[in-house]
Amino acid sequence: MKNKKVLVFESYPVFSGAQRVSLNFCKALKAENFYITLLLADDPTNIHHEMFGPYVDEIIMVNTSDTLKQYGNSDRWFKPSNFFNSIFKGLVPFYSQCFKILKKGKFDSMYFCDPRGAVMMLYLCMFFKGKKICYLQGKNKLRPSFARLIYLTFTNHLMCPSTDVLESLPPSPKKMVLNYGIDFSQYGAINADAVKTEISGLLKPELTGRTKLLFAGLIRPQKGVHHLIYAMKAVKDAFTPEQMPVLFLLGNPKTKPEENFKNHLVEYCHANGLDEYVYWIGWRDNVLEWMKNCDYFIFPTIDKEACDFEGFDKVIESSEGSPVVLIESSLCGLYTIAAKVTGVNETITNGHNGIMYNPNDNQALANVLINTLKTKPKFVDFPNAERFSPKTFSDKILNII
Repeated sequence: MKNKKVLVFESYPVFSGAQRVSLNFCKALKAENFYITLLLADDPTNIHHEMFGPYVDEIIMVNTSDTLKQYGNSDRWFKPSNFFNSIFKGLVPFYSQCFKILKKGKFDSMYFCDPRGAVMMLYLCMFFKGKKICYLQGKNKLRPSFARLIYLTFTNHLMCPSTDVLESLPPSPKKMVLNYGIDFSQYGAINADAVKTEISGLLKPELTGRTKLLFAGLIRPQKGVHHLIYAMKAVKDAFTPEQMPVLFLLGNPKTKPEENFKNHLVEYCHANGLDEYVYWIGWRDNVLEWMKNCDYFIFPTIDKEACDFEGFDKVIESSEGSPVVLIESSLCGLYTIAAKVTGVNETITNGHNGIMYNPNDNQALANVLINTLKTKPKFVDFPNAERFSPKTFSDKILNII
């Protein structure tokens, strides 16, 4: 009997939470001998070839214009100066290629992750047989009638990473929660000695015993990095120099606007005497080792707010669905201070593995950070760990495929 053929579409250039879902999807189906084709729109560092390679049968790259590779700022595509290139030199040739691939492949199932192009792929797929599966990564922001048309009309299954995302959609038997599947085994055998040595080399001797705070993620306004830096100024005003914690930020700016954003915050730190307490480490692949060497993890993602930073939309929103980094911090036994955005309350249980705060309150992060430094709460347990097990994930995938 011929193996069933599955198409998996990825358009984002980095490997993040949504791509982890796609990889777990491929792993679950590969174990059952499905034939898997990975369709890529962008892979500048070859990370998708490396991560997906062992779990797919073929990888097809689609020629994608630079205009379409402007991620995170939706209004850049269709502003007047970009409109012609976006449509006639970007979308039309891109989807023409995809149409030919779908026609030739004759796939039994097609999987797409939204945002970043997947919804438009669904409209191509309606011309072909095969099951259409869409993974909606972030909370629906459309009106119910439009959301039903966009997400539910042409799909067989609409999967969501959290109940928050699920409940943002109109009622439908097609939708279901599919929590991330995380390999728990890697968290018990983390060798953190190298990072411990690195931290000792970064800090002055009088700072080595200080409370250590950690941020890991993209250096951009949507992740709330500015709120974290401003909160550190409030902490400095509330404590003596001998009581000040140190903050490590793991992450790199990836665009010119993000570089300018970081430079603004670096200058703010310098102007407010925070240089010896705030360390811009750059991105590291050993985030778990850093987690094992810190006292508190900070997740300051915004909900929705006006943005004055040049190069970003005037109004920015969170795109979180179920932040993987919070699952990782909890599995590492690291107490977390987290903005209560989409999916966070399914990972963080107040008083057990962290505390949540209201991201729409400008003073909330500073207040909860100051209180945490005074009371020094400890990690107790991770009550919701089992919902993120690989077996739970695989069982749900195989049930619908």
